[in-house]
Amino acid sequence: MRRTGAILKGAIFILSTAIVAVAIGARSLPAFTETDVEKVKTTGSCAGCNLSDANLAGEYLANASLSGADLGGANLRGADLSGADLTGARLVDAFLTNARLVGANLTDSALSGAYIDDANFSQAVWTDGKTCGARSRGRCAR
Repeated sequence: MRRTGAILKGAIFILSTAIVAVAIGARSLPAFTETDVEKVKTTGSCAGCNLSDANLAGEYLANASLSGADLGGANLRGADLSGADLTGARLVDAFLTNARLVGANLTDSALSGAYIDDANFSQAVWTDGKTCGARSRGRCAR
């Protein structure tokens, strides 16, 4: 009986620690691999890759194929993603400040919590499949 009680107490401690970690937003180590980061930088193609938390600030990724990629929490500040295929990409909590997404395809992508201040979405295809207007900075204007 004592051993069962100790195991139960240990399990409760582990569970409560996990709940607290999630509640305060604790993050694990970056999920991206350097191989995927180099692949997207050199080939411009990394569909379905896990690039979450990757530092791609200022990178030239125009016309990149990133459909279905996980870019959650990625640093894309000032990156050029013009014409990129981001269909179904996960951009949750990504940093897109001053990024250039002119003509990019964001259909069905997730942007909740993304930092899009001064990002250029001119002529981009928005998450709902509709095209943004020519003066779309920091939002999709129609």
